[in-house]
Amino acid sequence: MPRPSVREEIVEAALVELHRRGFAATSVDTITKAAGVPKGSFYNHFKSKEALGVEALARYVTAVGWQAEGDPELSPLDWLRARFQLMTDVLVDNGYTRGCLIGNLGEELADQSQVIRGAVQTYLAEWSDSIAESLRAAQDRSELPRDLDVDRIGRFILNAWQGALLRAKVVKNSEPLDDFFTTVFDEILR
Repeated sequence: MPRPSVREEIVEAALVELHRRGFAATSVDTITKAAGVPKGSFYNHFKSKEALGVEALARYVTAVGWQAEGDPELSPLDWLRARFQLMTDVLVDNGYTRGCLIGNLGEELADQSQVIRGAVQTYLAEWSDSIAESLRAAQDRSELPRDLDVDRIGRFILNAWQGALLRAKVVKNSEPLDDFFTTVFDEILR
């Protein structure tokens, strides 16, 4: 099997290190050491650490697979719940660390980097639109009222999720996530 390209090695290392440490605490040196490549090779492939951050975000979004097709065996709401449960399981398995790279970088850099803020804004919009699509599918199956504003509820669910992740990382337990599931799926979307 051929070795991944230096560029790919850098992106993969950046994804791990940025998720683990955050943007400010991750240096180019840290990334290139983790990738096992010379520091000088970074600038052969990336204009800046911000450019690499945008690439790492894109890789994260793909890896999370939120845009994957729903399971035909599940109702739209059950599929939506399963997607959030999968992300919950990852957070718990990581000892309530890391959270969501999209939210982490948005929180850390929204006021400092227009480039990162723009990428985060795009991915959050795509994610909340995807949630809204699941809610529309639930409306089509008469699982939700027709007059429910699924775009607004989709944004709210994502906002609530990001807040629950932040709080779970702080308190180091699943209570905020349990509150998210109960409020969203057992109260708002019942």
